[in-house]
Amino acid sequence: MAKQDKSLAPSELAQARSALAQAHGRKRLDVILGARDPQALVRALPADELYFTIRDIGLGDAAVLAQLASPEQFKIFLDLDAWTADGFAPRKALPWLRAARAGAYRDPKASARWTRKLQALDLEVLFLLFRDALRIHDLEQDPDPEFESDRFMRTPEGKFVVEFVVEGTEYAAVRGLVDDLYAEDPFRASRLLSAIRWEAPSELEETALRWRTGRLADLGFPTMEEALSWFARPPRTPAAHAPGAPARPPGFFLATLATGALLDGAAAALPPEERDVLDQEIVAAANAVLVADQVDVADLEAVRDAFERARALLELGLEQLAGRDPARAAEVLGATPVKRIFQEGFGRVLALKWRADRLLAGGAAGTREAPLLDAPLGEAVAALAGKRPRYFPGLEALREDWATPAAAAFEPRAFRSADDLARATAALDLAEGLAALARTLGLAVRTEGPLAPRLSTLYLTALANERLGRPFAPAPLAAAELPAAARALAAIDDPRLATGGDAGALLLALARARAEELRPAAEGGTVRPEHVSAVLVRD
Repeated sequence: MAKQDKSLAPSELAQARSALAQAHGRKRLDVILGARDPQALVRALPADELYFTIRDIGLGDAAVLAQLASPEQFKIFLDLDAWTADGFAPRKALPWLRAARAGAYRDPKASARWTRKLQALDLEVLFLLFRDALRIHDLEQDPDPEFESDRFMRTPEGKFVVEFVVEGTEYAAVRGLVDDLYAEDPFRASRLLSAIRWEAPSELEETALRWRTGRLADLGFPTMEEALSWFARPPRTPAAHAPGAPARPPGFFLATLATGALLDGAAAALPPEERDVLDQEIVAAANAVLVADQVDVADLEAVRDAFERARALLELGLEQLAGRDPARAAEVLGATPVKRIFQEGFGRVLALKWRADRLLAGGAAGTREAPLLDAPLGEAVAALAGKRPRYFPGLEALREDWATPAAAAFEPRAFRSADDLARATAALDLAEGLAALARTLGLAVRTEGPLAPRLSTLYLTALANERLGRPFAPAPLAAAELPAAARALAAIDDPRLATGGDAGALLLALARARAEELRPAAEGGTVRPEHVSAVLVRD
């Protein structure tokens, strides 16, 4: 058996996987190149995890890994990196081809590795790449063609002149590819150039996409329809059969995300062979997130985030089915399909989304674009009501910072833990109470735009009007009334809020804190109306 097809001993591979899981960046390259047989180790790794490793290191520094990879692994690299939502992107494939070809004419072994990769490439991919990078002149039809550049070559059989429409390193990569194809099989190369002139690119791209989809399916990448099915409500009864595990060896990427939480403890209790299958199924869960959210797999941080989201939903689902009992969690993990556990976890998040949707539909909490409730509650409800419900970290801000810009200055993120779920649930409880209170007080007004007033501002404005002898309503005050309004709001003790439970207590606390903004005006100082946000002021 040839050296490149040699397998590592299971113990040797397990040790290498462990070392790779603990390393990052160039240290991963050191682990691989420091192995007894680097090529055997490279080819024992799942193609997608090897791709992520190369991305983590940087293709320029990790070109040797692209060279050592098998032809099938190399095709996966192009499957992952050279396709976008719009189709095949030839220019994204060229750096990989250049890296794989590097050194092929200085080393016979490197040349043999490159030749096997070239032979294994889908003809449709080569067609799409050349169609983008070449202009083909048929000398039988036009013996004296006109060129638009000085980069061209006459093919060895004398049938074509190939004009290159790419420059620099891209030209070098495509020129080398054409030369190698003619050196390896002149008839195949000539037929490919002829096809560029006549074949319909849409049909060939569709064929190339089918090949790509099949290869990625073997690694656990689902179709969009299947990916979206992971984000469905959990079925009322368990599936009769667990979905099949992807046809791939266990990898090491997941181990970098281990947290010592319920999922990891339950997985550690499984027999080794079951743990390997579990790893593969968790990869399928992460890939469902990648596909459903259309994550760019070239963005390694986005990929890590997708894996973390998948693990978090599995953690939430496992807790739903087993509580916090580690022994029971291990039983559930060993007997329940990972997809069902994932759906149970997402079901918990989905229940919060439905509450948020109902709250916004009721009209007393504003809209996603213009929340009525003060930060961070308004932002938290908006994040939950999105297409894919998310957690708003501003809920962790100190209460004294609520209703301030600081409480809104966070980006929504995926749910990561049961603590996130508990905080979001408590926030919805408060939000629902505040919306009911706003409706009772007549403050559930429709607001528009990012600077629309929040509930505490509307309440303080209405209270100021009332204490200045007008009806309790959030009609803007005149600028000249600010000193009188500030004195009227110096002490706030409203029996209408006392009956509002936790929501009433929160609105009272926020109102008192916001009213402090007006203290200089109450004490005779100057307050510019445009600097006031605690109450509404007429221009």
